[in-house]
Amino acid sequence: MTACPQSATDGFAPCPPRLERNARTYRIERADGTFQTVVTSDPGRLLLTGQPADLGVMESTQLRGISRTAPYFHNNSAATLEEVLDLYDAFFRRSVRLFPPPNLPPIISSDGTVIDRGFLTAEDRVALLAYFRKL
Repeated sequence: MTACPQSATDGFAPCPPRLERNARTYRIERADGTFQTVVTSDPGRLLLTGQPADLGVMESTQLRGISRTAPYFHNNSAATLEEVLDLYDAFFRRSVRLFPPPNLPPIISSDGTVIDRGFLTAEDRVALLAYFRKL
């Protein structure tokens, strides 16, 4: 297990130096008394609770004040809101390229509405960034 991002086309990308230096080896005791060894820079709540089930688990925060809480993501990998949108845009474009419809499962809201996988237009991006900055 690694916290380095997985490239959709090239397998695992090499860890950037800032993540690599944070990678640690954790020896986790399972309920049956055996041990599991995990190398990650992202142990999640495991560090707080010591519970194996909390490996990689994150608590999310609200969006209020998000423009004043950089850096972003659990591993501080995005310095700006623009970088956040860039990362999500790259992920969604890669997903569609690798799993073109009908292979890509639909996104369905809780009321059954199918949500379009369209990408953000330049205008959408400006509006979304303005919205985040108003929160």
